[in-house]
Amino acid sequence: MAVVIRAAREKDRHDLGALKLRSSLAWGDHVEELQALPEAREVPAVHLPHVIVAEFAGALAGFATVLPGKDAVQAELEDLFVAPELWRKGIGRSLLAEAEHRAAALGARSLHVVAGERARPFYEAAGYRFAGTIATDLAPAVELEKELP
Repeated sequence: MAVVIRAAREKDRHDLGALKLRSSLAWGDHVEELQALPEAREVPAVHLPHVIVAEFAGALAGFATVLPGKDAVQAELEDLFVAPELWRKGIGRSLLAEAEHRAAALGARSLHVVAGERARPFYEAAGYRFAGTIATDLAPAVELEKELP
């Protein structure tokens, strides 16, 4: 079955938030902290126009959020989550490719992401380069960037 990518709809917000939390908890790290954070289970309404959804077999499989950068040269990959039971099926790669396409359409020359260390190999395999380490509320995270065509 093919992955279908589409724009998010308002009626998706609850399911997107639930998928975000489920995906975050799947690693087993920071479980109590994540469960206590309201933002770990929600997609802000203002982000919805920037959210792309992946469906697989007719069901929500993942999503990504691409926000325009402050300087318009760099866009921000705010979210990229895939349902844990669908990991390693190409859904994340499909979402990332569409996110890059959307960032380029915004006029960005690069796409920036802050991710946990576990996600670093995924991004590096897609051509992202390490740009630094930053502190987050839960743990240090890596910053990665990719130049866009």
